[in-house]
Amino acid sequence: MEAKPPDEALRREGRSYASRLTVNIPKETLTALKIHAAQRDTTIREVVTDLIHDAIETNERRRNPHA
Repeated sequence: MEAKPPDEALRREGRSYASRLTVNIPKETLTALKIHAAQRDTTIREVVTDLIHDAIETNERRRNPHA
């Protein structure tokens, strides 16, 4: 079986791979994030992605409230 390049492969959620981002956060914050994700039976990646998406949408609504 031929391996697909990362940009063509699908993640388990059915979305294509994207570039990676590494962020350093305080140890206590990472611990809280792990607990938060585990309590919701999800991944840290999903929690962070959802938070970023929500922040972008909120910012867009503030910039263009009549759209």
